Amino acid sequence: MDYLKALKKTAFYISFPFSIIGFFLPVYAYSIGISVMELGFIYSAFSLFTILMRPAVGLLIDKKGRKIGVVLGIFFYCLVNLFLFIGDDFIHLFAVRTFQGIASSFLWISMDTIISDISHEGNRSENFGIIDESLNRGDFLGAFIGFTIIFNNLFRNSFKAVFFLYLITSLISLFYAIFKIEETISLKKSYKENLASNNKSFNLFLILMGLTAFVSNLTGHIYLVYVRENITDKLYLISYLFIPGAILSMFLPNKLGKISDKYDRRKILSIGILMLGFLYLLIPSAKDYYYFMVINVLISIVSMFCEPAEYALVIDIVGENQRGKSYGKYKLALGLGGMLGPILGAFIYEQIGDIFVFYVKGLMLIGLSILTYKLLNKKAPLIETKNVRSTS
Repeated sequence: MDYLKALKKTAFYISFPFSIIGFFLPVYAYSIGISVMELGFIYSAFSLFTILMRPAVGLLIDKKGRKIGVVLGIFFYCLVNLFLFIGDDFIHLFAVRTFQGIASSFLWISMDTIISDISHEGNRSENFGIIDESLNRGDFLGAFIGFTIIFNNLFRNSFKAVFFLYLITSLISLFYAIFKIEETISLKKSYKENLASNNKSFNLFLILMGLTAFVSNLTGHIYLVYVRENITDKLYLISYLFIPGAILSMFLPNKLGKISDKYDRRKILSIGILMLGFLYLLIPSAKDYYYFMVINVLISIVSMFCEPAEYALVIDIVGENQRGKSYGKYKLALGLGGMLGPILGAFIYEQIGDIFVFYVKGLMLIGLSILTYKLLNKKAPLIETKNVRSTS
């Protein structure tokens, strides 16, 4: 676990602004007159940029090492906070999305690969859960501080004050990335594997996860818009909706990851997607604030249930070699889905109806859960790995 210690610190400090940025961008853009469709294109542009980066990042970290990817990712997240601190117009927001795309491509592929490097089949999902918890703790603390400053107008320009603070925490994260994180590429093990069979199974997995990302992103950018139009338009009440899930995310991912380490990760993933589908079908009927909060919390919990299993399946299916390249392809598949999903979601929301997009999303997730269970269980045999405890 020594390798995880510095990674946890790096993840903790860089995650401070994540919720504020996620909350701020769609609400702020909507408030200055950007349409839902235009917002969909903005989010898709971010996904397009990450698509161009991710395959190259995977190859880079397999050749040059994982640490350089983490350092570059943190550096560009520092630029995200800097541009949010110094500017508040369209050009600066466009730059923020550009740097986010670069940062996301480098950081998450590199972190996922490091976790895989230091893990084995019996603790891979657990280790992903541990890093998720560290990210969520930093995210929660950063959101708590940020929203407290903004809602109480503690400074002349509270927004800039918040992102000055986040710039400091991102620089602390950069310090840990440069001086504390150890290189793990030498820990890569060699396993004999049937590459043709594994590639076929992995490609099937990528298609399924790309489709899942496509469906998941139908509502990501319009979720807060829907809440403001249908549940409450008070920003402090909107923020309260996400607090229970944020608290649970600080200690649940590790425990839920152990479940997918113990049982078949493919079944865990299929069950999670199925549950998400049914929960999204309930959203149009949730007009009461507290009923909506319960559904929102359940969605958060089920997402935590799915994610460690999904991350771990990348290496379970493809094998232990070329981990960076494998996670690069996986993130590429997610990026493709993330690019197209917001456009269709925005079109359905504006042209057909705001509640209809949730029905479409729910039904498609249920269908994908069935496909994931049928296809992965039958056609994607897991690679046999040695179930021994890592000495790191």
